[in-house]
Amino acid sequence: MREPIVWISVLIILGLLGAIAVVVVNMSNTTPRTFASDNGPNFIDVSNYSLKMQEYYHLFAQKCSRCHTLARPINSRFIGEEWRKYVYKMMRKPGSGLTPKTAEQIIEFLIYDVALREKR
Repeated sequence: MREPIVWISVLIILGLLGAIAVVVVNMSNTTPRTFASDNGPNFIDVSNYSLKMQEYYHLFAQKCSRCHTLARPINSRFIGEEWRKYVYKMMRKPGSGLTPKTAEQIIEFLIYDVALREKR
């Protein structure tokens, strides 16, 4: 009498394992989205920036490169306070490693950098 229950349980388990395998394969086959800004320069020469801004640049480079190329934010067209909304959006993403403190430091750097590059 227990034999049909065992077979049904085995089939259910195999089905679940198959479904999990499909999800894992699909996740590993996804290619990251690319944007036009990914194709531009991927660094900023901060040698003439203040020491504080140089430190913030390194924080920016470390944190923001976890999820996408550095070229993406460097070549984006955000100005001034637009960065705040964008960085806080990134902070909510799993694995970003951003805290409110580091987010504010990165925002300060990005606003500073944009202002300097606009003058050139």
